[in-house]
Amino acid sequence: MTWDELAGKLRESGALSADWDATFRALPRNSFTPARIYHDGSWIDVAESPRQWAALVRSDAPLVTQLYPGSETPSSSSSMPTVVATMLRHLDVGDGMRVLEVGTGTGWTAGLLAHRLGAENVVSVEVDPALAAEARTRLEAQGLNPSVVTGDGMLGHPEGAPYQRIHLTAAIQRLPGALIEQCEPGGVILAPYGTAFCNGALARLTVAEDGKSASGPFVADVAFMWVRGQRPDSGEFDITDVRYGPSELDPAEIADNTDAAFAVGLRMPHLFRQSVWASYDRFGTGRFEIWDGVSYAHCRLADWQGEHAVSQSGPRQLWDEVTAAYGWWKRHDRPGLSRLGLTVTVAGEHRTWLDDPSNVIG
Repeated sequence: MTWDELAGKLRESGALSADWDATFRALPRNSFTPARIYHDGSWIDVAESPRQWAALVRSDAPLVTQLYPGSETPSSSSSMPTVVATMLRHLDVGDGMRVLEVGTGTGWTAGLLAHRLGAENVVSVEVDPALAAEARTRLEAQGLNPSVVTGDGMLGHPEGAPYQRIHLTAAIQRLPGALIEQCEPGGVILAPYGTAFCNGALARLTVAEDGKSASGPFVADVAFMWVRGQRPDSGEFDITDVRYGPSELDPAEIADNTDAAFAVGLRMPHLFRQSVWASYDRFGTGRFEIWDGVSYAHCRLADWQGEHAVSQSGPRQLWDEVTAAYGWWKRHDRPGLSRLGLTVTVAGEHRTWLDDPSNVIG
């Protein structure tokens, strides 16, 4: 598939809006992709595997471009083209607007913004000095020179404020007040948002007229790697005094449903989850695990109504709490992401809500 063919498919799907079409076609992703990308457990080098590299770059898939040292956990990537197009559509920029991007990465999104708005209107902040330097080189090669700043994007870049749009390219659990202060009243902050339970959704927040808060709905289902200072820490805990019982809830109702998982996560934001195959369990089955760093629970994915399907340990009855949170979601007509929203104040208060900012999720 050629880049123009991919752009055409994104236009047909509605992800790529008409106002971004020319820019998207003018700056194909290959111009901003490193020579080596990580795919299916191995590095693909353009010099050694040019066809495979090119096919991956022209695909509608994310590309891992950096790993945390000593692990296979991605620390930087080039996002899925559908997601990039969707985010730019929701950013809703206009000519002459100033944009702050948090997370330069490969420089591709900064390049798209600079091409559309003019390089003088784009500031991009990258915490990793090497990534920032590489992005500058790629941008210069395309004749684009937005300001690429090496620093902590959670502090923004006050020297270039105020901005009409702020665009984050990594997931957050907390939006810093500094970013609200640097966005002018009526401006938009677009941020991937998630919890330890579910990452996540795209929040589109509008800054209030008094500049002291930002509020808005979740507008799309997206999952990004975390901002480096906000990666959830699962903690350590001991599984003792295990309590067994059946489940009232089929765990697949949460495991296979992003809307349900995201809503449960908003009610229980510090709860971790994973689905695992527990070969060490004498029942030998897949199971849905949850924990908060002290308490722990799991429910078998098969035979979830069985006498020993649920195990709980610690001071909290975590599976009972998750079941109750799921019940809340069902009672409110199974709201999708668009019915949920977020309000953040400069002082740091975060409130999630259902349908209206006044209807806070407890």
